[in-house]
Amino acid sequence: MASGQHQEDELLPVTWPFRAAATVMIFATIWFCLGWMIQGQDNGHTLPNHMPIFWDAIYLTIALVIFGGVLNYYRERKRLSQLEH
Repeated sequence: MASGQHQEDELLPVTWPFRAAATVMIFATIWFCLGWMIQGQDNGHTLPNHMPIFWDAIYLTIALVIFGGVLNYYRERKRLSQLEH
């Protein structure tokens, strides 16, 4: 099946912000666990900026989800207004 752009596809909900948020959340989880694992080995090593990077990734995840919701909200409003005319 060939991939193409159709006008009706243009107004479908976008999913990329949610997929990006899931990817960032997976990174945050791995970073969090890796930081505590390295610190728990009692060899004096730590992961640089362990918790600040984790929290930044969490905030980015939240921002991407909110952005995706707002983007889809406005796309739905646009789609509904085109159906009315």
